[in-house]
Amino acid sequence: MGLPAIDIGDLSRFEGKTLNDYMPVHEKFWWHYPYIRKLNFMLMCAMLTQITSGFDGSMLNGLQSLSTWTEYFGHPKGGKLGSMTNGVTYGVLIMTPFVSTICDRWGRRLPISIGSATIIVGAVLQGAAQAYPMFVVARFLLGMGICLSGSAAPLLLIECAYPAQRGKMTSFIEPAWPIGSFVAAAITYGTFHMGTSSWSWRIPSLLQCFFPIVQCVLSLFSPESPRWLIMKDRHEEAYEFFVRYHAGGDRESEMVKFQMAEVTATLEAERAADSNSWSTFFKTKGMRHRFLIATFVPAMMQLSGNAIMSYYLSRVLTNIGVTDQQEQLTVNLAGTAWGIVTAYTFASQVDRIGRRKGFLFGLISMQVSYIVWTIMSAVNQERGFNNRPLAIGIIAVMYIYQGFYHLTAPFAPTYVTEVVPYSLRAKGSMLYQLCGNIVGVFNNYVNPIAMDAIQWKYYIVYCVWIGVEAVVVYFFFPETGGKSLEEIAEVFDGPDANVGIHAIALERDYDVEKMAEIEHVDLVEKKLVAGEHLV
Repeated sequence: MGLPAIDIGDLSRFEGKTLNDYMPVHEKFWWHYPYIRKLNFMLMCAMLTQITSGFDGSMLNGLQSLSTWTEYFGHPKGGKLGSMTNGVTYGVLIMTPFVSTICDRWGRRLPISIGSATIIVGAVLQGAAQAYPMFVVARFLLGMGICLSGSAAPLLLIECAYPAQRGKMTSFIEPAWPIGSFVAAAITYGTFHMGTSSWSWRIPSLLQCFFPIVQCVLSLFSPESPRWLIMKDRHEEAYEFFVRYHAGGDRESEMVKFQMAEVTATLEAERAADSNSWSTFFKTKGMRHRFLIATFVPAMMQLSGNAIMSYYLSRVLTNIGVTDQQEQLTVNLAGTAWGIVTAYTFASQVDRIGRRKGFLFGLISMQVSYIVWTIMSAVNQERGFNNRPLAIGIIAVMYIYQGFYHLTAPFAPTYVTEVVPYSLRAKGSMLYQLCGNIVGVFNNYVNPIAMDAIQWKYYIVYCVWIGVEAVVVYFFFPETGGKSLEEIAEVFDGPDANVGIHAIALERDYDVEKMAEIEHVDLVEKKLVAGEHLV
C-alpha cells in the first residue's frame, strides 16, 4: 500500500522535545470529548479481561461453600481440589508459548476476540459438566482463553490509549478482577437458596461466559494498535488512528506528527537492530533489568498472600470458626464489593501516586496487615475458636489487607508492559502470564495442603516473603510515570538511549536542514532518503 503523504515540516523542531510538550490542555473531563470517549468505550474489550479471572476465583470460593457442588464431585480436597482449581492455570500454561507469536503476527485486537470465544466455550462446558474430568477439561479451555485475551489486552491498551490516560487505562485491567469476583459472589449467594438442585452451581458456571460475550463483541469494533500497524508498514492506518482518536480529526495536530515521528523512528531502530528475539533480553544491562521486572512482578502479585483469599476463603473462615455456609458467602460478597471500591480508587490515582511508590506503600501495608492477621489467628486458636469478636476482627483485617493489595495490583500490568520495548512487548506480556501462572500452580497445590496441616502458622511465610518483595522493589524498580512508551528507554538505557526523533538523528545520519527543504514528503520516505545519505 502507498505511504501517507504527511507534511510534518522541519523535523529539527522535534529535537530535544517529548510528547508532553505537544499534549493539548483539556479544560473539561475526558468524557466531554467525543473522540476520547469513543476510544475508551471500545477499549473496554481489553479492560474487561480480568473480569473472567475474578469471576472464576470468587465462583470457586462460593462453590466450595455449596454442599450441592461438594457432594456432586465427591467432596474434593487436597490434590483433587488443587487440580480443579489449577485447571485454568494449566490451560494458561498450554497457551502461553504461542501468545507472543499470535499477538505479533495477528495484532492486539484479534487475540482478544479469539480468547473471549474460547472462554465462552469453556464456561458452557463447565456448566454442563457431568463428572470430575469434564469439569477439569472445561477449566483448561477457560485458562487457554484467559491467557490469550489476557496477554493481548494490556498491549492494546498501552499502545492505543490517549497519552495522558495511558497509565490509568492500563491500570484499570486489574480492578476488573474484583468486579468479576463481586458478580460471581452475588450469583453464588443467590443460587445457595436453590436447595439441593445442581443448578445452584451450574448457573454460576454458565454465567461465566457473559462478560466474554461483551468483550468479543466490543473487540470487533475496537481499533488496532498504531504501533503494530507501523511495524507492519501500514503507516497510513496508524496515522489515521492518531488523527481520529488522539487529535479529534485534526490532521495538522503537532501531537500527531510528533507521535508518528517518534514511534516510527523507534520501531525502525528496533527493526534494524533485529531486537525481537528472546536473547535480546540478556544482551545489555538495561534489558536484563527489564527481564527481572517482567518475571518478578507477576510472581510478586501471586505470592503476596492474595491467593488464599481468592481461592480458599472458605477454608480460611472455617479455620477461624466461621463455618456457616451462608455466612461464608456473605463475607465473600462483602469482600468483593470492597475490592471494587479500593481497586478503582487506587487505579484512578496511578499517575499521581507513581509506580514505584505505589508498589512500596502497598507491599509494606500488606505485610503489616498480614502480621496482625497472623497474630490474631494464633490467639483465636488458643481460645478454641470460641471468641466471636476476635473472628470478626480477623475478617476486618483481611479486608484491610485486601484494600492494600488492590493498591498494588493495578500497577502490575502497566509497569511490565511499559518498561519492555515494542519489539519484545508481546514476549513481556507472555512472561507476565507464564510466571504468574507457574506460581499459581504452587499456590493452588501448596496452599490447601499447608492450611490443612499447620493452619495459621502458614501465614508466617507470607509475612516474611512480602518483606522480601518490598526490598526488591526498593532497589530495582525505577519510576516510569510521566514518560511516553518510547521515552522510557532512557530510564533503563541511560540518557543517550536512541528514542524518538533522537533515534533518527543517531541511527539514520539524518540531515535535518536538507530534509526541511522537501515539501509534502511523508516521514518514512524522509528516512529512506536520509538512508541514502543525501548531500
